[in-house]
Amino acid sequence: MKIHKVLNNNVAIVRTGNGQDQIVSGRGLAFGKRPGDELDAAAIAQTFTLQTKSTVAYAQLLAEIPYVYLQLTGQILVQAKQAGLSLHSGVALTLADHLATAVQRTQAGEVLPNVMLWDTQRFYPREFAVAEGALALVQAKLNVSLPADEAGFIAFHLVNAATDSTGSDAAVVTRLMQEILSIVRHHFHFEPDPSTPDYGRFITHLKFFAQRLYRNEAMATVDEELLALINQRYQTPASCAQKISHFLDVRYGFTVTPAECGYLTLHIERLVYRKAQ
Repeated sequence: MKIHKVLNNNVAIVRTGNGQDQIVSGRGLAFGKRPGDELDAAAIAQTFTLQTKSTVAYAQLLAEIPYVYLQLTGQILVQAKQAGLSLHSGVALTLADHLATAVQRTQAGEVLPNVMLWDTQRFYPREFAVAEGALALVQAKLNVSLPADEAGFIAFHLVNAATDSTGSDAAVVTRLMQEILSIVRHHFHFEPDPSTPDYGRFITHLKFFAQRLYRNEAMATVDEELLALINQRYQTPASCAQKISHFLDVRYGFTVTPAECGYLTLHIERLVYRKAQ
């Protein structure tokens, strides 16, 4: 593997056998190296495979990020993998950049409030747990205590990476989930118990439901007789689902298909009436 361009002592661009550019990083990986020199693969800690049109911009950003943040990000992503999260590779760069900025803000005494902190913790518990671990890593490595709000911001990076940021925005999806859950709460005049399995299933359904709305993806059709049976058997949950559908149409212009409405009805029924038993 030959070096195509040295960005700094720890980061370089290499060109693969098929002509694709990759950005690689590792402590001292490119120290004393020049374009054309062979690179020791064992020195590579992280590899970033990027589209050609974005390689230059990403390379410039990587060159400006202190290497310690790339190290921290690598540790965070290991923890994310252990937590069962499947993330696209681009998150390493954006998360490292965010960590560097967050530390700078904190050291300057600036706190950026995260108004969605509680909902992020509630809707994305795995991502939030990894984010809390990230705060502990920063404390241990840099002796900087990032505010709890930063756990929410880091979790958003992980959520976007898990759902593919080309089609989903965690803030938008979370807001949709908040609003739908609020309609259910007010429709039935009750507070769901976050510790129950049915609440977890409901939140998971809401997450993917909101993502499909945001991406303008339609759920597969469902047999009309089955939908009619669902609406007849679960009339009150069905009316709540219809209320949600109307809200999403009026507020955002989203069209909720009959199939989506049917599945939403079933999840509302399970959440509300198992809670009531």
